Amino acid sequence: MAESTPGRVGPPLRVVHLCFADDRGGAAIGARRSHRAMLSLGVESKLVVAKKFGDDVDVIELPARPWRRRIADRMSRYSRYLYTSGNPIIRTLNLVPMGTAEFLNAMDADVVQMHWIAADTISISELAKLNKPVFWKLPDMWAFSGAEHYINPGDPERYREGYRGDNRPAHESGLDIDRWIWRYKRRCWRDARFHIIGPSRWIADSARQSLLFKDFPIRSIPNPLDLDLYRPKPKDAARESFGLPQKKRLIMFGAMQATSDRRKGFQHLKAALDHLPEHLDAADTAFVILGADGAPGEKIAGFDMHYLGTIRDEERIVDAYNTADLLVLPAEADNLPNVVKEATCCGVPCAGFDVGGMPDMVDHLETGYLATPYDPIELAAGIAWVAERSTPEMRAEVRKRASGKHAHAVSIGRYVDFYNDVLGRKAASEALADDREGDARCAA
Repeated sequence: MAESTPGRVGPPLRVVHLCFADDRGGAAIGARRSHRAMLSLGVESKLVVAKKFGDDVDVIELPARPWRRRIADRMSRYSRYLYTSGNPIIRTLNLVPMGTAEFLNAMDADVVQMHWIAADTISISELAKLNKPVFWKLPDMWAFSGAEHYINPGDPERYREGYRGDNRPAHESGLDIDRWIWRYKRRCWRDARFHIIGPSRWIADSARQSLLFKDFPIRSIPNPLDLDLYRPKPKDAARESFGLPQKKRLIMFGAMQATSDRRKGFQHLKAALDHLPEHLDAADTAFVILGADGAPGEKIAGFDMHYLGTIRDEERIVDAYNTADLLVLPAEADNLPNVVKEATCCGVPCAGFDVGGMPDMVDHLETGYLATPYDPIELAAGIAWVAERSTPEMRAEVRKRASGKHAHAVSIGRYVDFYNDVLGRKAASEALADDREGDARCAA
């Protein structure tokens, strides 16, 4: 008898995931983790990518299509000269058909599970041509916005209002590329039916409020994480392995491109450090930066800064988290940042701003601190609040709550339930159509 999957009776569910890559980025890592978690729970899963980095046999690279890729790359590159914007976030066009819909339509699968599909993984027009139920996990705001992946804090929420000429941010000029792409999405997807998954409540609520997705079914389901890998480990041994001080309180800041990606908030951390000596003694406290390089012996506001660089080996990443007494991520906007999810599963309490998906992972004044965006004085006080309470008891509670959200069986079970709800309705609808066709033949 075929092995059953969570929430399903009968043959295993067949899922094909689509993402730009299987590594090198939070969304790619999340797609790979979801794929592997499904495999571990008996789901027949394949991950299709435009760029493959690993050697997983269940990860399939799309055909190269070099001439289409050259056209898409040139369009993207030249479009950047057509407008100016105070929003530094990347913008994605996805206008050139890459043959991805045809490739996926030929695969033996029940559903298509999309992740980060920018960089022309699949074109906007192709999305409407997929012949299987489409589930779209939102890694950012691009799906229901224009060309931008996040809006600037304080900018008009055009994804809710519609992209009009009179609600364009004042800091933009030239071609309104966000409005153009949004209107193109609306035209291409007018008859489409996507099933939306928001890893955070914030992104799910934003999708519900958007003009593009407000009529689509939307559920909030946290991303899965391997809790056997991301776990608490002895702090002394972890610090020794990185050559970090044993006696000091260590505060971690981490992200992909930690100090250069403005959205991750290193500039806000530096502003908070000017106020932190009012709460914590710099002689007893140091900072660990994960995801960036820096000068040996660097100090900011009197605090020693230890840079670990970019680490790709997951066991070493777990060791790095376990060096820290707490983690701070003062992001300006973020969905469900991996660094916070991973750190909390290792039992590390966190501080940051009350934005995006942070409230899904940090319980304010219980397992961490969420400061008013973007107040450096309150952020400094919040860092100190967590630092003074980072006890073994708090760390155990942080781990317990994170495990209840991100365990494979919990997260993937909710994915499978969503799939089966849709597939069940689809099967019932097809059965009803067959009955009606049979009745019509009998009547004739």
